[in-house]
Amino acid sequence: MGISDMAEVQLHSPSRERDLVPGKELVLRCKADGSSNISYEWFHNGNKISRSNKVSIRHRRLHIHKLTFEDNGIYSCRGVNEAGVLESTKNFALRLKSKQVPRILKLPQDVTVRKDDTAVFNCVYENAVSVEWYYHNKEVILHNSSRFIVYPNGSLVVSRVRDADEGIYRCVGTSISKDVPQQTYVAHLKVAFLHDIKEDSFEPPVKSGEKNVVPQNGMFEIACKHPAGHPKPRIWWEGPDGKVISDAGHVRVDGTRLIIHAVAVSDSGFYTCTAENIAGQKRYSVDLYVSVQPIIQSHPKRVQADEGKTAKLFCEYLGSPFPITSVHWLKDGKRVETSRSRFVVHPDNGTLFIHGIQPGDSGMYQCEVKTKGFPSIRSSNAPFIVKEKLKFAPPPVSRNLELGSNAKIYCKARGAVPPTVKWTKEGSKYFEWPPHIKDENGTLYFNGVQQTDAGNYTCFASSTQAFINTTIHVEVIVLPTFTVRPAETIAYEGYPIMLHCKATGDPQPSIQWDKDNVLNGFDKKRFQVLPNGTLYISEAHMDDIGKYGCTAGNSGGFRRTEVKLFVENGENYNPNQIGAGLNENTMTKTVTITLGAAAIYMVLVMGLMIWCRLRRAKQKALLLAQTKNEVIKSENGIVVQNSDLKEKNGSIKRDRKHDRSTKSDVEGHSYSSSSHSHHSKRSRTSYDRLLFPRHDLQTIMVLGRGEFGDVFIAKARGIKENEVETLVMVKSLHTRDENNHFEFKREMDIFHKLNHQNVVKLLGLCRDVEPFLVIVEYSDWGDLKQFLLATRKDTTRKSPKPPPLTTCQNISICHQVALGMENLANHRFVHKDLAARNCLITSKLGVKISSPSLSKDTYAQEYSYFQFKNIPLRWAPAEAVLEDEWSTKSDVWSFAVFTWEVFMQAELPFSNKGDEEVLQFLKNHELQWNPPDGAPQQLSNLLLSCWNKSPKDRPTFSEIAVKIAEIKIDD
Repeated sequence: MGISDMAEVQLHSPSRERDLVPGKELVLRCKADGSSNISYEWFHNGNKISRSNKVSIRHRRLHIHKLTFEDNGIYSCRGVNEAGVLESTKNFALRLKSKQVPRILKLPQDVTVRKDDTAVFNCVYENAVSVEWYYHNKEVILHNSSRFIVYPNGSLVVSRVRDADEGIYRCVGTSISKDVPQQTYVAHLKVAFLHDIKEDSFEPPVKSGEKNVVPQNGMFEIACKHPAGHPKPRIWWEGPDGKVISDAGHVRVDGTRLIIHAVAVSDSGFYTCTAENIAGQKRYSVDLYVSVQPIIQSHPKRVQADEGKTAKLFCEYLGSPFPITSVHWLKDGKRVETSRSRFVVHPDNGTLFIHGIQPGDSGMYQCEVKTKGFPSIRSSNAPFIVKEKLKFAPPPVSRNLELGSNAKIYCKARGAVPPTVKWTKEGSKYFEWPPHIKDENGTLYFNGVQQTDAGNYTCFASSTQAFINTTIHVEVIVLPTFTVRPAETIAYEGYPIMLHCKATGDPQPSIQWDKDNVLNGFDKKRFQVLPNGTLYISEAHMDDIGKYGCTAGNSGGFRRTEVKLFVENGENYNPNQIGAGLNENTMTKTVTITLGAAAIYMVLVMGLMIWCRLRRAKQKALLLAQTKNEVIKSENGIVVQNSDLKEKNGSIKRDRKHDRSTKSDVEGHSYSSSSHSHHSKRSRTSYDRLLFPRHDLQTIMVLGRGEFGDVFIAKARGIKENEVETLVMVKSLHTRDENNHFEFKREMDIFHKLNHQNVVKLLGLCRDVEPFLVIVEYSDWGDLKQFLLATRKDTTRKSPKPPPLTTCQNISICHQVALGMENLANHRFVHKDLAARNCLITSKLGVKISSPSLSKDTYAQEYSYFQFKNIPLRWAPAEAVLEDEWSTKSDVWSFAVFTWEVFMQAELPFSNKGDEEVLQFLKNHELQWNPPDGAPQQLSNLLLSCWNKSPKDRPTFSEIAVKIAEIKIDD
């Protein structure tokens, strides 16, 4: 869509210039070729011509009727389209003749000069009494000056031309008679210029300082575009030898295009595009490099190196130098990441340096040599063997052991040669232990911890390879035990009251009080904690009603108990007159009490009778449903064994034990699904043993609401042996959605079938009435996310602020979760929602994997509604979010995010991005994770592998657990 380089004004046939006389007509044609519609404009002596009765313009033709002497002058045209504007360079001069009218003999011509040069315009009239020059742009008559000279013969000379001098100059001839019109002819003055040749002046574009690499025997072709300039510059190419390249031969030019067929190594060098006009010359050189096919001369050899040292793997090749040729290394077929400092490839010879060798560096290595323009080539595989040094994995850490408890202290070591691991205690004979302590393969077993067990313990690991040891400190502590528990109390408004709480332990525990789970949220003017732990309220108010918690804590842990305080109106209360009126109305009070007791007794008897009848009716309905269910099962080919149902005298009797089993089967039917239909009756009765009476649950507080229903903390009486009350977490099932029933059952299976110290256990079920309840373990410190938030400096919480965790403690937490997830993965379970909010932490920094999943309120901001369900968007990989492909490898991704949370003190991942933005990044595979600040290098590398976009390239939980155990930190 361009216009031709030149436009001109032509006298249209049949008109001839000599036939042009006043009264005749003039037809001119503008010749300008273009590839799209062109619009034309016409000018007379630089002034635009408009249509009139005398003048008509049709497309590219100008038609003037009845010519007069005023029509004499220079006619020019302009072509315009989307590509640009083109002025005519050859114009038409109309010269009508008359003896009275000045006649132009020598026309002024357009002039292009360089800046600071001299421009000369000639203009000669006949029959003119005077000749004057005007600068058209300003309509100013030009007089002789330092730069402008008008000679007597009509010539104009402009010296030291400037940019501002560009424009139209008019030569005007005047007759003696005032009745004769002046005659005007114009000429253009243009200042020559030439712009630089730039990177984008080439097709394809080039980059300054970069070589243009072409493989040997390939083809090189590049065009040099005309830079802006006037007059239009001339273009040519020069070779590396400085000679102008012709349009024939092995290296040739075609217009402004340089072409080299079958490039040879000798063709390498700088090729220069040169543009020139009267304004000067511009040059730009393109660096051509001809690459050659690489050849591996010497393949990598087998290398064995010690852990922690530096090793080199060689790859000798012949070929083009760096950066034309680059060398990459692969380990077990996967690209070695060299952006980290441990792996470095020498750019000149391709040698791989491995610094700080780790056991995981063992494998098969091969180099890949890639030269621009050629396919890459690979060497043969070479084994790299790491001789593992003797080390503790993980190093044992100092422990607090509870007096009288059974405990274990682990010491594990590994190396190239399996070591012998033993313990010894400072101040005792080497490797000799009292009867209650055993040392088995580096694990110390304490069967009832005693006070004398406190002290320094040293673990020794020895082999033919080396001898190492490490020392830890063991402290024997006594967890707080309440000697006085606060009792439910009634206070009277305006009067003092005391809530007593005492505890013993070693070290002696401190007492802290809270109201409605808010620590120390008391009016200091009225509330005071006495040295013995008693909470003293100097003046009770009605708003003091609530639950008061007494927490006893020492270095061993915390104990907590709660009591309700009631406040009544104190108007009729007189503490000094208690018992004053006991003798009065004694008989009345006695009768009233007796009658009241009798009434209560009768109500209880009636209520018991009604309850018994309802219970019998319910049991009968259940038995009928069971009988119907058995018939349906037998019709489907399913045989129900051990049925004790018998019919006798029109009544149905059953064994009491079988009654419970059958009832559970009927009530538990809603949990079953097609994937579990093959479970035997034996597997169902394993849940029957977990049935727990609902009335033995005492709700403490609601944690929030999840996909299935409410989740709350409760006290369960007698759910564990040797414990009167146990703190538990209860999940309720309110929904009837089949998918939710399936997921609810899946979670039950996970926590029922697994038995691991880092996974919560299923303790009980309540299935007598809806909603169904699942009871699992809970911890004294609650969920891990809240604990991590409490360790932050900027927290606004009023509760006790634990100190920030050390790097060693962070790694310990991550290691515990990795071991728990390894157990899940080994049993083919997928968690789907691993995060800090779904893990529990104890006062001893023990961690257990759970699944409250409070997606509806408490942690709603950490879930996103996508494809008709709530998902943990910021914790899940692309295949889980977009394709619903949840697997152990998606749990590995979530584990890496969990580790990030632990080190970042529960910060929300990508908190500066909205859910839609995170989702878009996942869809485009552009979500970039960075290891958390403060994470050791080994852990950072592990996390990056967990965040691999390809699930198959992510490590297993077994590998993760081993690698975290190998991390050694000196806190």
